[in-house]
Amino acid sequence: MISRADMAARGVPYPTASAWYRDRARTGHPEKAGRIGRTDYWYEDEWTAWHQAHQEAKIGSLTQVDRGGDPDDLVNAAEAARMLRYSSRYVIHANRRLGYFPEPDAWGPAARGRPAPLWKRSTVWAAADRRPGIGGGHKPGTPGAPAKPHPYAGDERLASVLAGLRAGSLPPTRDLAAQWQVSQRTAERIIRAARAVLVQEQAD
Repeated sequence: MISRADMAARGVPYPTASAWYRDRARTGHPEKAGRIGRTDYWYEDEWTAWHQAHQEAKIGSLTQVDRGGDPDDLVNAAEAARMLRYSSRYVIHANRRLGYFPEPDAWGPAARGRPAPLWKRSTVWAAADRRPGIGGGHKPGTPGAPAKPHPYAGDERLASVLAGLRAGSLPPTRDLAAQWQVSQRTAERIIRAARAVLVQEQAD
């Protein structure tokens, strides 16, 4: 048997687990096995199998990656963004600053005289394969889980908002909430986190 506390120990926050169950008609979340006192329980094998399938579906739903070209070719941020089907190179730069995109393999000249970061195509592909599904957790204490400076670090939604803020073309909160299939309050929190990151960048 598994409770929400056990789910939290596996990296799934209480609100996320509650939302999955509440919206089980859409998510396919298993029904409860029963309740003991005030604690709800699910069959562990049933929930674990569902959670694994759910995470795999999340990863599969992420933008498709362009895997064409020579693995050793060097590409700039704009090309890396195109390969990952991101809206602009700013998403790459934002994720790199947050520690969720690798450091460059090399540097090249840029139009403004500043060295431009370059990555091998193979590096971009590897970064794509490491992306978590949106809303997915990472078991606390496991290797490869970088410390997050804020709750939405590494979230593609935050990177998208950052790109919009820099371009001065951020969609209305209600539109973002609908696009992400979350509440307006959640969308507002993501936007606030993005604004805080932008302020910190400007202060550096």
